[in-house]
Amino acid sequence: MEPLVRWPDALRQAPMGRLVSIAGHLVDQHWGRYLAERHGLSPAGVRVLFTLARTENPTHREVAGLCFVRPATLTGIVDTLERDGFVSRRRDTTDRRSVQLALTDKGREHLRQLADLIHSDTPLTSVDADPAKKAVIREFLTELIMTMSDGEDSRLNPRMQDPDETTPGGTQC
Repeated sequence: MEPLVRWPDALRQAPMGRLVSIAGHLVDQHWGRYLAERHGLSPAGVRVLFTLARTENPTHREVAGLCFVRPATLTGIVDTLERDGFVSRRRDTTDRRSVQLALTDKGREHLRQLADLIHSDTPLTSVDADPAKKAVIREFLTELIMTMSDGEDSRLNPRMQDPDETTPGGTQC
């Protein structure tokens, strides 16, 4: 009995939006496995590490806002990061109710390795290994991201926001 769907054939006939959705899902899964297997981190943990790297002496509550999660949700993520030696917690010296988060040396080292990997721009497939095709893919994805973000630069580049303008949840990770 023949299978109902043959993947390469079905994918060639799929609408573009569906292909982007499937590809995004698979890339997320692959990235999550890579982070877990090679670094002992989750995608949420990596977002916290990158946030800590670009924020000076943030409190737990500030990091939660920057990552668009509730402080209670962040607690579990930080518990794991602290247990595994990536971050440290310390009481704020001026307000003992507040807890500040900081990267440890191990956290900084793993973050450096991940940043190097992200910026290496290694081709993901044989198609994006071709510079001309890569340029077309980049143009398509850039336009897709801008369209899906409703053209709001602040959603994509939080630092470009007017510093006097406050937004719920702060900036994105």
